[in-house]
Amino acid sequence: MSIQNKLARFLNAAHVLVLCGVLLSAYGVQFLIHEQPCPLCLLQRLAMIGIAISLICNLKFGIRPLHYGLGILSSSFGTVVSLRQMALHICPQFPTFGEPILGLDLYWWAFIVFKVSILFFVLYLFLYNSSDEKKVKMNWFEKFVFGLTALLTLSNVVTAFIECGFGACAG
Repeated sequence: MSIQNKLARFLNAAHVLVLCGVLLSAYGVQFLIHEQPCPLCLLQRLAMIGIAISLICNLKFGIRPLHYGLGILSSSFGTVVSLRQMALHICPQFPTFGEPILGLDLYWWAFIVFKVSILFFVLYLFLYNSSDEKKVKMNWFEKFVFGLTALLTLSNVVTAFIECGFGACAG
């Protein structure tokens, strides 16, 4: 495995770890500050999980542009949802929800995460080397981020079901 491929794999795993940190922070706001996520927040979480899954596909099945395409698609979806939420709260009729974190509302932070993710996908594509497309066994760090992502995905499914049930979430 080339140094370029090792760097790409490490950056993919580190990116997933950052996304897990963002999702854990959202859980902190939800359970420690008792602010329930709105339907748009749940969609933003889903988009972050989509990004993480695309990166984990690279770790599990080998680095491929297809996986980066899935990540860019998830990042773009999350960006649109974040912009929608920003647009709602620009209007004077709509109140803001929750306390800002470091001066920004959570949907602004989500927007930043999605845009930075797209920039990183561009970096990853620059690092891509088609001769290194072989499947490689995951190391302990990659397995850790895979397990953490699986746990956070499952917990998001459970908490969204608890909040919304089988119907649409109350907005």
